[in-house]
Amino acid sequence: MTLVAIIAFSSRFHFIYRYKYINLFQFLSSIIIMSQKNEAVKNIVAGSVAGIAEAVATWPSENVKTQMQFKGNHLNLKNTAFEIYKKNGFFGFYRGLTPVLFFNIPKVASRFYAYNIFSNHLREKSFNKDAVSILSGLFAGFVESTLITVPSETIKTKMIRFPHMKTMDVVRESGIRGLYLGYFPTLYRQSLNQASRFYFFNKYKDYVSSREKMTNTHSFWGGVGAGIFSVIISSPMDVLKTQMQEESAKQKSSMVQLSKSIYKSYGIFGFWRGSLARLTRVAPGQGIMFLTFDYISKLF
Repeated sequence: MTLVAIIAFSSRFHFIYRYKYINLFQFLSSIIIMSQKNEAVKNIVAGSVAGIAEAVATWPSENVKTQMQFKGNHLNLKNTAFEIYKKNGFFGFYRGLTPVLFFNIPKVASRFYAYNIFSNHLREKSFNKDAVSILSGLFAGFVESTLITVPSETIKTKMIRFPHMKTMDVVRESGIRGLYLGYFPTLYRQSLNQASRFYFFNKYKDYVSSREKMTNTHSFWGGVGAGIFSVIISSPMDVLKTQMQEESAKQKSSMVQLSKSIYKSYGIFGFWRGSLARLTRVAPGQGIMFLTFDYISKLF
């Protein structure tokens, strides 16, 4: 299913560029040449490709997870998925993918770029390896949240919650300020995500490298482990983020108010509601992302 989606997307992308008389091959070749000469460009190219692969492969799980976290939804994973299929068919699982795919490329590219820039700076300042991983991950989360993640997540959440809405409908209704609903829980979630993922992956990489050569398989499983670790740590912020972005700009609840409401409705485990669905997306998604990033980086 994922392969078919990627082929269809690639074919459409190729057709559009042929229609506009752009030589895509020459364009990509020039990017590769630039990447060989510039570390920053390499990070951006590898991050962009990793972002596309991760988004297309894992979106159905993200859709189910988001709907499980909506207010008033007490359905489990299986029943939520069944309702999506019942109402919108197979392509209902890909509802909201278009804006996320559009945003995922710069999001992941900015994440790896920010991480590498800041980690190089910290190494020059003689920070230890663990501090470099954690602090650079926090910085990467801040950059991607502020520039890309918050508005794209708001659009995604509203398009899933209200299937009749299109991207521009959300923009017109919410305005710039409305697109940044849930900024702080998203910032906290993404910062915790990236700090925990890069920390885990680098620890795993050091462990493997001390025993054998790091392979693509190792990169994949290291990413899977990093994804699982990050879900456990950041899920409470993910639940708060979803519920804040579900609201309209006029109906704004604070994080404290939403926390009390979640605890009253679901108990302490309500803060991890949707985690299983999130795990089915994040764990393989991070495996694909780290594998793709490492693989593309090795080409240059």
